Amino acid sequence: MHSDPPARRRARRNRPTVDDCALPAARSPMRQLVHGRQLVCRAYRRDDGRWDVEGRLADIKTRDVRLAGSVQVAAGEPYRALSLAVTVDDALVVLDARIGADMKSEGPAAAARAAAACATLQGRCIDARSAAATAERFARAAECSHLAELLAAVIATARETITGPHAPRTVADD
Repeated sequence: MHSDPPARRRARRNRPTVDDCALPAARSPMRQLVHGRQLVCRAYRRDDGRWDVEGRLADIKTRDVRLAGSVQVAAGEPYRALSLAVTVDDALVVLDARIGADMKSEGPAAAARAAAACATLQGRCIDARSAAATAERFARAAECSHLAELLAAVIATARETITGPHAPRTVADD
């Protein structure tokens, strides 16, 4: 049973998605999709007052891809799938950072660098003043532009969620 009125349920169901925000087609009358990148971030309020912010990045080709080590990835399947999660407090200090990556395309050394890069995030602040320096330090440690891009999106999501104009109010705010 729903507690929302029917009009509110309809409005929620009709909200635009990322695909609804498509750009107008180029002037060329024919186009063929070749590559897609999906980047999704979500922020969660935990019952202990902290925040988990998770990001996922996937690259997908419309043709089969052969990666190093004779790994074959079928068309339409992600050949790169990375995920990064950070736990932060209300001051945007990183308490924990975790990488979950299917890094077939980068290899085992890249996975080790990614894990080490996560360690550089712990204790760092990702507020407006220090986010760029934190992201740069992480990018150098990870040696992976894709992870750096993912971290930038996770930081932006955390800042928008926790300190943005529509940040959730707590009892202490009243």
